[in-house]
Amino acid sequence: MTILRCLAAAALAACAWTASAAPAFEVKANDVWVMVGDSITAQRFHSNYIEAYYRTRYPELNLRFRNSGVGGNRTNHVLQRFDYDIAAFKPTIVSVELGMNDVGGGDDPALYIKEMKEILGKIGAVPARALLISSSPVNDGSLLDAWKSDRCRRIHPYTEALKKLGQEENVPVVDQYHPLLALWGANKPVEEAAAILARIPALTQNPALPGTDALRAYAKAWQDAGRTPVALGGDPVHPGPVGQYMMAAEILAGLGAERNVSAAALKADGTVTAAERCRITDVTAKDGSLSFTRHDERLPWPLPQAAHDAARLMPALYDLSRYMLQITGLPEGQYTVQMNGKPLAKVTARELAEGWNLSTATSGALAERGNAILSEIALLQGSLNNAFRAASRSGDAAKIAEAAKALDAQDAKIAALCRPAPAQFVIAPAR
Repeated sequence: MTILRCLAAAALAACAWTASAAPAFEVKANDVWVMVGDSITAQRFHSNYIEAYYRTRYPELNLRFRNSGVGGNRTNHVLQRFDYDIAAFKPTIVSVELGMNDVGGGDDPALYIKEMKEILGKIGAVPARALLISSSPVNDGSLLDAWKSDRCRRIHPYTEALKKLGQEENVPVVDQYHPLLALWGANKPVEEAAAILARIPALTQNPALPGTDALRAYAKAWQDAGRTPVALGGDPVHPGPVGQYMMAAEILAGLGAERNVSAAALKADGTVTAAERCRITDVTAKDGSLSFTRHDERLPWPLPQAAHDAARLMPALYDLSRYMLQITGLPEGQYTVQMNGKPLAKVTARELAEGWNLSTATSGALAERGNAILSEIALLQGSLNNAFRAASRSGDAAKIAEAAKALDAQDAKIAALCRPAPAQFVIAPAR
């Protein structure tokens, strides 16, 4: 068994994603992936996170991504704008993520499936490879029938029909609706209670108000229980970064995304015992500290500051970015891990001996690099991508060429950021 598999064995045992071993959705060198959708795609959150995953996991493939989301879109709208807003990008992959608006047509998904099949025909004629993604749920407490909206309820039969279409047309389909429904639904009552708690201090300032004693007792009981609600952000239909990072994780898991970044194992005396997708050089063990240079072939999946809470509700998302470090033989105690002169985290000798996932570090050089990548992707998919779409719709060849050139230049900039550089690590006893 490889070191990556050994270090991730515990996570594998606990992660439900690994049980459904779907064949991986392959990306190929020079692929151009157009992400088609409605306003949720047009927000450029989960689509950008998926792009960041593939760009950092496969920096050698020269992958390019384009956003083609439009608020309020249904399948018929995508058919109408297909030529100038999708085919114009000359894609090799087209993902279609629709349904949130289509379900307004009623319980019967027949029209949705009919027009989705027409979209598949257009994708095949490009020619490009198709990928279908179900709608996300509505975060309205749908785990409890009393709270379930008609819109959210209808997404179930539409998702089932979409999966059947995928089987008939031999097109991969990702169902993000059902796993997120359970996760968000269970969290919703906690989220609602947290909103009440936020208002309790103001209410209890007035001792004459009836029930303030009960409110204070409720707040104390909540605090004593250690409940930590997770707010998805945004609104029930359009989650913020927290909810959309979970969407990206579910979609990647549904695509059978590769989880391993790289792994290194050393002894406390500086002996390198294993290295996968990386090289370890310049090792020094002195005065209880260990330093080395790590040359990685790929980077971990960026997790932006605004989405950190996603991991509290979905800790398994770290399993999609196994950036492993194992150090055995250290005396018991806490250790600081530094990367390029900046602290990453404090970890115990036991955690290092078992294998620690550096992707769980939320600050320092890793976070800075991830934020820089996401920032440049946001620029690409925002003003630059929209400029091309506007030019394409106008049919002005000069403007199309100018906008395409700007996209290519930004692609090159992102590609450079995603190429790993040697990183200096220092592991020292915490003082």
